[in-house]
Order: sequence, then structure tokens, then C-alpha cells
Amino acid sequence: MAQHIMAGGFGEQKPATAEVQDACDKVKPQFVKETGANAAKFKALFYKSQVVAGINYLVKVDTGCHFYHLKIYVPLPHTGGAPQLKGWQGGKTRTDALTSF
Repeated sequence: MAQHIMAGGFGEQKPATAEVQDACDKVKPQFVKETGANAAKFKALFYKSQVVAGINYLVKVDTGCHFYHLKIYVPLPHTGGAPQLKGWQGGKTRTDALTSF
């Protein structure tokens, strides 16, 4: 069955994968530096993706006592580039919808 993705838009929310957790782990130092958050736990719960010249992810992350939404850009593999934290939103709950920001 073919997956339908709206051109230019984010796909449906899905449970986080190992690939999404890996991207989160790689941007965690930047996130901690920017937010000052205690992120001993940094578990990706859900995500949406958008195919561009790479992949944009919106990810709901649980830090143990707070939930954040992260926007992460992962370049195409052949570029050798690392995932980049492009933005974040705090004050989220486990049930808040992931929306573009």
C-alpha cells in the first residue's frame, strides 16, 4: 500500500522510531544549552516528518518532568551533515498535538 504524503507538508503523527531518537540524542546538547533544562531523560515519544532536501522532524520529547516539541532538520545522508535543532517549544503536555512552528 502506498503512503500518501502531502507535498510540502508534515505527515501524520507516528510513534517515535530509533532513527528519530538518534536525531534527538544528537541535538540534545544544543537543546540543554539553549533551554537550561534538566534533560537526564530525553525520550522521543511521537513525531511527524516532512521531506525536503533532507527531513524535517517535529518531535514530542519527554524530559522526565516536562514535555517539549522540537523541530529537527536531518540532512541527506550523502552530505555527511549532522542533525540540527531548528527550534523548540516548552510548556507542552503529553497530549498536545504536534503542529508546525
